[in-house]
Amino acid sequence: MPTTKSSPQLSDTDPDGRANQRRRTRQALIDAALALRDEGRDPTLPEVAERALVSRATAYRYFPSIEALMSETATDRGMRPLAAFWQPGDDPVEGIGRAAQELHRLLVDDEAGLHVMERSFMTVWLDSEVHDAPLRPGRRMQYIEPIVDALADVLTPAARRRLKQALAIVIGTEALIAVRDVGRASAAEALDATAWAACALVRQALAEAANA
Repeated sequence: MPTTKSSPQLSDTDPDGRANQRRRTRQALIDAALALRDEGRDPTLPEVAERALVSRATAYRYFPSIEALMSETATDRGMRPLAAFWQPGDDPVEGIGRAAQELHRLLVDDEAGLHVMERSFMTVWLDSEVHDAPLRPGRRMQYIEPIVDALADVLTPAARRRLKQALAIVIGTEALIAVRDVGRASAAEALDATAWAACALVRQALAEAANA
């Protein structure tokens, strides 16, 4: 008797598949929330889950509250494309500084939402049974990766990878929270300090490449 081919399933040996599925589910929830807001509604998380065609339990695994989801939708909608302020061929040092300021200005304009969003990320991590794949969207990399990859003729693949990782430390929600809450910086100082740090990292990578 011929066997019926089953649908592919995500297994424990497929971390990339699980990571991609998580990203799709998270984005589906964000898209559903945006659609409901565009319809003039103030949705609940169960309503968003229904629109995204996922269970309520799944929605709560990604976003512990509707406030956390709304903060992410605001960031999703507010982020301008990189091409709006940097193009390949532009100075990468200036570009990464602009990228840091662009993202952090968006976050600092809604500082309560910034903390709610970070709490959501931490809750998802704590509630997850596995931590071998990304559990958060990593929007900062939409700015970081193209700028660093534009240096492919100067930096080795290993150097570019390290630079991207280093820039991820100084650009994003955690960086802004650290400089504001621990560094006691004003909003303006936070924007300046994080942009300065990002520029310094790119300069250092270029200096090391020149010396090598």
